This record gives sequence, structure tokens and C-alpha cells, in this order.
Amino acid sequence: MEELPTVGFIGLGAMGNPMSGHLAQAGYRVLGFDIDDDNMAKAVSRGVEAADSAAAIGTACDIVLLCLPSMAIVEQTVETLLQQLPVGSVIVDHSTISPDLAGDLAERCKAQGIEFIDAPLSGAWQGAEAATLAIMVGGDKATYQRCLPLFEKTGNNIFHLGAVGNGQCMKLCQNLILVSTLTGLLESRQLAESVGVDTAQFLDVMDACLAPRGVLDITRPKLVNGTVDNNSNGIEMITKDITLVRKLADKQGQHLPVMEKVQSMFAKANDAGYGAYDLFAWPELLKSGLFEEL
Repeated sequence: MEELPTVGFIGLGAMGNPMSGHLAQAGYRVLGFDIDDDNMAKAVSRGVEAADSAAAIGTACDIVLLCLPSMAIVEQTVETLLQQLPVGSVIVDHSTISPDLAGDLAERCKAQGIEFIDAPLSGAWQGAEAATLAIMVGGDKATYQRCLPLFEKTGNNIFHLGAVGNGQCMKLCQNLILVSTLTGLLESRQLAESVGVDTAQFLDVMDACLAPRGVLDITRPKLVNGTVDNNSNGIEMITKDITLVRKLADKQGQHLPVMEKVQSMFAKANDAGYGAYDLFAWPELLKSGLFEEL
């Protein structure tokens, strides 16, 4: 049986703690480091060996995983590791950073014979605990294959997306959807509560409707083939509906800024002659410059 590599894990917070523990429980020797003593103690209780510093991990490990809270800390940690890691080592960054920084760090690592791949996560701490994370990987295919057994211990949806930085791009796209959906959901709940619908009923109704759960299922074919229907009156209809939402919010004295912005954009598109198009014309509207002044 091939000997498992020694793995370093730097950043043992809500995500890194269970992830490092899953690797230790799978038989890997995992050296962990975090500046927080409580995080270190929790990781040790999961089978992780405590390291004294990030530098100490760099001298002992073949693959080092990062799960850190800021771009500055990621960059500083990579610079520390580059002073210690031998040629042929791998740094995997599970943090969320900019695609540009990921590319820059990859170049710095490559200059010293070290591989760097970005592998941001989705699934929150619950997914980390259950080892059901989505892992979005950008980087060299052979390096991805080398790290895949590790990813399979912490996630169940793992995607190799091409060049370094592409993983980060997909994580940022996911966060855009998350924030857009959540803010819309919270504004909608506030509007429903203002007319006397309680939260439990509101959530039951949303569960039974198209949005938010069913949107991707029903739109996936058109998202894949990119077709736009310019004879559906979709934008005209949604402009009518979202304008009714705005009127209701005004009547109830509810200031819902996300809704107001969306309503203004659809009204402008409808007035500009796009009323007959369906909602999949949105990329065309963005490219047209129609919303530049909004």
C-alpha cells in the first residue's frame, strides 16, 4: 500500500477544524496550526497533531492546506511556507481570496518548484462537519489529481475548473448568488410580515413555490444553451409584478432597497423596448450599457 503523505493544515477554525479532523480520521498524519489555542485543542481532540508554527509545518509536510480568514494572512502564510517547503511540495488554498492573488501566489510558488492550487469551499461549517463540502479547484490537473484523495475526505462535490484562480472565480459567483438570494428572501419576509403573515407560513409557501429552491432546476436547460425568447413578454410581465411589489412595500411603509433597485432596472429595460424578451436576455441588457447610470 502506498504511504500516505504527511499533511499540514493551517487555519483550524469553523471550517478547517472538522476538515483536518476528517483527514486525521482517514489515516493521514495531519500537523495543524492556528493562532487560537482553543481551535488547536479542538483539532487535537480530532486526531490532529499540534505544530508550533506555520514554519514548522513547512519543514515537515508534503502537502499544506490553508483555510484562513483574509487575503493578507494567506499571502503572509504562503511566504512563510516558501522559506521551508522542499521542491515538489503542494500548497492548497481553501480560503476565499481574489483570483488575481491566487495567480500571483501560484507564480511565486512555481518559481521555487512548488505547486499552488486554489480550492475554495461551499457548504458552511455544517458541510465541513459532515464532509459534504463543494470544493472548487483551479490549478494544474496533475496536482489536482494528487490532492483529490484529500478532497474526497472532506467533500462530496469536487470540481476541477481549469487554471489557477478559476476556483476562486466560481466561489465568488456562488457568493453573489447567495447574497442576492438571501437579501431578497429577507426583504420578502419583511414585506410578508408587514401584512400579518408569520414567518413559518411564509417559509412554507416559499418551499412550495418555484423560488428559491426550484429556480436552477427549471432554468438549467436555457442557462446551458443560452437561448433567449424575444416573444414571451417575460420582462413586461415581471416589470408589472415587481412594480406591484414596490407599490405594496410603499403602502406598508417598507423600505426594501434590493427590491427597489431591481424594480428600477426592470422598468428601465421594459421602457427601452425589451418587454417582449424573457429574463434570459439579462446578459444582453448588461452588455448594452442600459444600466450604467443606475
